Amino acid sequence: MISPHYSLKSHCRKLLLATVITLTLNSCYTARVATQAQAGTEVSSQRVNFYFWGLVQSPKRVTTPICDSLGVNGMAEVTVRNNFGYSLLTVVTLGIWSPTRIEWKCGKPCQKVGKL
Repeated sequence: MISPHYSLKSHCRKLLLATVITLTLNSCYTARVATQAQAGTEVSSQRVNFYFWGLVQSPKRVTTPICDSLGVNGMAEVTVRNNFGYSLLTVVTLGIWSPTRIEWKCGKPCQKVGKL
C-alpha cells in the first residue's frame, strides 16, 4: 500500500514540473500583416488597451501620420503582439482589461526621378 504522504509529494512534484514547463515554454504570440510596399527600417509602436471584453478601446484610433504622408506606399507592415504578462493580466481581470502592443513599419518613400 502506498502511503498518502508519498502520493502528496508526487502530486506536488508533478504540479511544480508542469508549472516550470509552462512558464519556460510560453512565448508571446504575434499576428503580422505585410503589404507590397517595401518596408522602411524604423519600427513605431503603441500599446492599445481593450476594456470590458473589447467593448471599449483606448486609444480609439491608432494614428500613423508619417505613414499617411507617404501616400500609396504608406503602410508596409503591421504587427500585433501579446506576451505572457499581457495574457496574465487579461486572465486575472477576467477580460475586463486586455493590453496589446501594435507595431508598424512605414513604406520607403518613392525615389524622385529626374533633375532637381
